[in-house]
Amino acid sequence: MLFSYIKLLRPHQWIKNIILFAGIIFGKKLGDLESVERAIYAFFLFSLTASCQYVLNDFLDRKEDALHPEKKHRPLASGAISPTIALLLTAVLLSVTLLFSFKLQADFFYWVVGYLIFNIVYSRFLKHMVILDVMSISFGFVVRAIAGSIVVGVSFSSWLLLCTFMLALYWGFGKRRGELIILEEGAKGHRKILEEYSVNFLDLMMGIVATMTLVTYVMYVTSTHTIENLGTDKMVYTIPIVVYAIFRSLYIIYIKNMGHNPTKAILTDWGVLVAGFLWLLLVVWIMYSGSGQSLPFQL
Repeated sequence: MLFSYIKLLRPHQWIKNIILFAGIIFGKKLGDLESVERAIYAFFLFSLTASCQYVLNDFLDRKEDALHPEKKHRPLASGAISPTIALLLTAVLLSVTLLFSFKLQADFFYWVVGYLIFNIVYSRFLKHMVILDVMSISFGFVVRAIAGSIVVGVSFSSWLLLCTFMLALYWGFGKRRGELIILEEGAKGHRKILEEYSVNFLDLMMGIVATMTLVTYVMYVTSTHTIENLGTDKMVYTIPIVVYAIFRSLYIIYIKNMGHNPTKAILTDWGVLVAGFLWLLLVVWIMYSGSGQSLPFQL
């Protein structure tokens, strides 16, 4: 049962919360060990909160998930763990997580609670509203970015927040497209909202948000505000990597047909992983090499 409960928490989905570290990177606080420590604590606390929300979603969707070719193996959908036991364990875990979130920082705690409440509203209402279902998921990534910035005491660029929102929209519409294709005639039975979508419509949406993601990132790295805050105009050199990552993800969605599971697609595709690593390495090198700030590691 313990293994099933850990599986229910979906620790592989914690990769989504890496966005919490954006604040410490772009706020130039990688050399501040206290801030690094707080960011790591925030990452795990937010991840555990998100996991509790996943349990609630799986509890509400367990009948629909039983019809899905992959989700039917989830602990609640398959009957591997009792729904009652799952909710009791989650209530305990969530209480402890929220307590430590408040001890870490009150403002961070409020954003965590806000994220949790918003996702409950999403599970009950917003996920049944066409377009708003995907936009709600994307909003969750913006909340993550803000929470990660607050916990280390830095402000977050509006352009970067917008880019985060657009990128999440892109993967969200890709997920809906992948679900329509993999489920075929059974799509509507698994997720009722899918009857409101079509592959052609989602292709149009993905084209729009992919373009807007690139545009907002370019606007971010070239804006005078960013150049002044970061103390460099060389962030423009990261644009080719971002362009490649977007194109590679299009390949994953349209050629490899893995859009229905974005997390797995990202974690198993060498192109996206290498691009992400190179982008991070280049960003850190550009921002810190000429700043005179020391880092807890050598570049």
